[in-house]
Amino acid sequence: MDATVAGLVGALGGAVLGAAGAWGAALIAFRAARYQADRQADAQQQQWLRQVRRETYRSFIEAAGVCVTDVNTSMVMRSMLIEEHTWQHGQIKLHEAAEHLRQLKSISASLELEADEEIRKKAYQLSRAFEYLITPNAWNPPREGINTLTPKDDERLNQMGELIAEIKKLFRESLVSP
Repeated sequence: MDATVAGLVGALGGAVLGAAGAWGAALIAFRAARYQADRQADAQQQQWLRQVRRETYRSFIEAAGVCVTDVNTSMVMRSMLIEEHTWQHGQIKLHEAAEHLRQLKSISASLELEADEEIRKKAYQLSRAFEYLITPNAWNPPREGINTLTPKDDERLNQMGELIAEIKKLFRESLVSP
């Protein structure tokens, strides 16, 4: 009987250890699968966020390009001798530029949600530079023979170009790093 009890205890012990081993292996497999699913979900979310940022950045760059065109057009028009009829056309262009600036500011609001602080600051500086250069105060009709493009305006134009280049660089960096 001792051999039977010993065999039964051995068999029960083996069954318990086998079941515990199988349970432990199942737990490890479950945790590994859950970890893999969490990582995959996180990777998909990060990819989606990068896609949203990329679209927001693209929209901002397009809107900034339109504003640059508006500002360059306004500078050319301000720098020439302007007849009364041409000046009225310039006023119409000013209203178009103001609408483009509103679009840029609307996209900048999206940057407030998607971009880091440095990008937001640069975008704000850029929109302020655009805003100054297309305001009616900056659009006083030139007098005959006088160029109304001031050194400060020229400085702002250069600053806008530098800001756009910096913003594009920051956009690229933010899309590469998580």
